[in-house]
Amino acid sequence: MVQYEDILPTVKQIEKLAQKLILAITVLNTRMDAQVTASTDADADYAAEVADARADTWGNVWGSLGGNIRGGQSRLMEALSQAQTLLQGEVDALSESRMDSTLNIADEAEVRRRVVAREEECRILTDDSLQRQLNTLSEAVLEVLAIISENRERQTGGTE
Repeated sequence: MVQYEDILPTVKQIEKLAQKLILAITVLNTRMDAQVTASTDADADYAAEVADARADTWGNVWGSLGGNIRGGQSRLMEALSQAQTLLQGEVDALSESRMDSTLNIADEAEVRRRVVAREEECRILTDDSLQRQLNTLSEAVLEVLAIISENRERQTGGTE
């Protein structure tokens, strides 16, 4: 959850906006239902209902009921579009951050691979040097053994 802390305020703003939008839709639906009910009642003040419905939640008075509804729909679409743009920006920033992190990990892995390769080269060189020293020592031991063997033969006269 830590990785999403920077977008939590934005999500809360969107949730508040969604609540306001749901309220506005509920108000408009209620008003429309009241209009339908009023139109079937012979004693209802139909003109007053229509005049009331021309006023929106923000205090604007529209020339017609349809203008109010269409204006409200336009404002809702604009708000949703802004929220989508804002969220897409947050998603893009998060994705970019993740890609940067992945690239950093890859770079670090490459640096480690090079260090290990250098260590391997050093070990190979050291191993070659040690092998040459072992070969030299083995040859010296063989020469010493050959000398000892010759000396024994001389001392024993080859009777062993």
